[in-house]
Order: sequence, then structure tokens, then C-alpha cells
Amino acid sequence: MDFERMILIVVLCLCLASSYQVNGTRIASKEEELELERQLKLINKPPVKSIQTEFGSIVDCVDINKQLAFDHPLLKDHKIQERPCFALRRTKNAGPSQNKHSLIGLMKDACPSGTVPVRRTTKEDLIAIRSMSNNIYPQTAASRGVYAAMIQMRYLPGRSYTRVKGNIAVYNPNVKQGDSYAAIHIINGEEYKTNAIITGWMVSPTLYGGAKYSIFFVHWTIDGSKTTGCLNLNCPGFVQIDRRVYPGAPITNVSIPYGPHFEIAVSIFKDLFGSWWVSYDGINIGYYPAKIFNNFANPQIVGWGGIVATPNPPTGVSPPMGSGVFPDGKYEHSCSIRFAQYTNNLGIEDGPHGDSYEKIIDCPSHYSVRDPVYRGNQGYTFDFGGPGGKCGN
Repeated sequence: MDFERMILIVVLCLCLASSYQVNGTRIASKEEELELERQLKLINKPPVKSIQTEFGSIVDCVDINKQLAFDHPLLKDHKIQERPCFALRRTKNAGPSQNKHSLIGLMKDACPSGTVPVRRTTKEDLIAIRSMSNNIYPQTAASRGVYAAMIQMRYLPGRSYTRVKGNIAVYNPNVKQGDSYAAIHIINGEEYKTNAIITGWMVSPTLYGGAKYSIFFVHWTIDGSKTTGCLNLNCPGFVQIDRRVYPGAPITNVSIPYGPHFEIAVSIFKDLFGSWWVSYDGINIGYYPAKIFNNFANPQIVGWGGIVATPNPPTGVSPPMGSGVFPDGKYEHSCSIRFAQYTNNLGIEDGPHGDSYEKIIDCPSHYSVRDPVYRGNQGYTFDFGGPGGKCGN
């Protein structure tokens, strides 16, 4: 009887959750209300200090040793790494930049020493997250309504990767529904064996109170997002280190077609401990400890480009990608990635060229990506994007 009652409650909650809207919706179920409150208490750790941002959100400065990451069952006794551990000195991007860098995180007031910034999650955020696609990886067949336009390195037996990076031009595409991403990724496995990390910027009117500005994000999974992984800090896993930059932070200074161009220089890389670090403009924001993955010792795929998630697939309209303009090699108005580069298991640093890569274009009528071109001191560069529309499945 208890088992049957439990099943009934689960089914009832799922049915009620499907009727939620993001803004101004009342919670119809007391059980659901209590569950949301329980989740908020788990996610929002007691702050040492709270900061009201200009975007209307609250950032809590949380004790670095009490952050959500350590709720992960495999990280109970994890010792925090203050910095990446390398055998050799790492180098930054070389060459002059034509684009200015966007700003992310707390610009005026960093969190106190011994704490890290965490955007406070609201009940509305939790409801919104449920309506978003948690599966934004191109090689997972279950990604219905998710379309990519990207450059990805071809699989080579025995070849794996320890680093991927790129300077991504930042835009605010006019996304009315769905989610639009511009990112770099590193992946291993397919279907429900996918281990992956992706980072870059996104625009999602569903998330964070209907925000229509660009947000810096990170995402991870160990099973193609079937049951694990999440966006930003919505579940345990990512260990924050920096006191200013944080996942989910709004990005100030964005590009305007035929106007000023701004970019974020992002990187995902593995250190000697097997930890996977995420960096922005040379700042090591934090890392995913090796022990939370199950198939990521030698990832075989890296890539760069755009992804969109369509609301109500297959009939929904897919949102704009990048700047909302088809790529044509004119970087003054299309979204581009400069310094597209990887480091492989042989320690060789290189970029996509010749027949070493493939183009993934899931909806060519509405999105595209051009072949990378080596531009001297700007490295391998290409543009991608499109206006969006009905792609179908």
C-alpha cells in the first residue's frame, strides 16, 4: 500500500508540474510547494554576505567549504584545489585582440576571502529549469528540438583531448522562446554514456525571471543528461574558486552588428589531478573533480559553435543563434569564434583545419557554420548562427 501511495504521489506531482508557467504562476499542490522549498534550502547555502546586483538578482557569498558542490556523495571528503596543477607552464592566447572583452560577475565588490559568489536561486528559477532542455549535446540522439551549427574535431583512434578554448563574440539575440547558446565543449561517449562539459554564453527568457540578456554558463553530465548533470549550480558538482566570476552571471558589454564587438575568452582543460577546470579571460573560475565522471579520462571530442533548444518540439519555433545573422565571413555582424584551439593527449596545440574537423548543421534552413580560416595572430576563426524558425524533427 505504501508503495502504491508513493507512485500515486509521484504521478500527481508530475501532472501538476506540467501545468506550471514561469512567471506569476501559483503552486497548485501543497506537496509540490514543500518540495520546492526543500530544494531551495539545499541549493541556497547560508551566506556570509549578500550583494544586490544591478540586474535585480542577489548574489550570496558562501563559505567556500560549504558550497553546494560538496553535497555530491562523491565529494564529501574532497579537498579543495586552489589552483590547477600542471607539469608545464600554460600559455595564454597570443596576438592582439580586435574585440574587447565582456565583463562577467561582481565588478564592484568581490566576495570576502574564503567565500565564493553564488546567484541566489528562487522558486521561479526552479520551475523554469524544469521547462528547459537539459540535453544540449549533439551526439545524444534523444536531443529532440535541439539543433547545432558547430565545428567538431573528427574522431581518431587513440586520440583524446586535454583542453579546448576559444574567444566567443557575445550577442543578445532576440530569443522570445527557447534557449540559445554559443559555446565550446569537450565530450566522450554517446547516447546515455555521454560525459561532457560545455561553457560559453546563453540567452534564455525562461531562466532567471525572464532575463533576455546574455548569461555566462557551465553545464555537465555523465549520462547524456538523462538523469545527471545540470546547468550552472543547480546541482552539486562544480567547485567554485574565484571570488568574482560565477556561473549564471550576466554578461555586460555585448556586441552589436556593425558596431562594437565584445567577446569572452573561455577554456576547459584538465590538470594533473584529472580535474576539469573552466576559465574565463585567464581566470580559473572553478573545476569539476575527476571523481564525479565515469567515462572522461580520455575524451575524444571537442567542438565550438552554436546550439539552440526549441520550445514544444517538433512544432515549436527555434530561436535565433549567435547574432541572429547567417554566417558569411563578415565578422562585423555575424557571431564568430577566434583562437579556436585544442590540446591533444600528445601535448600538441592546434586548431580545426583541413580534413581534421567536421561541420554539424542540424537545421541548414535556419542555421549554418562556415569553415575555419587561419587568420595569423587571431588563430583559427569562423562564424556561425542564423535567424531561427521551424526546423521540425
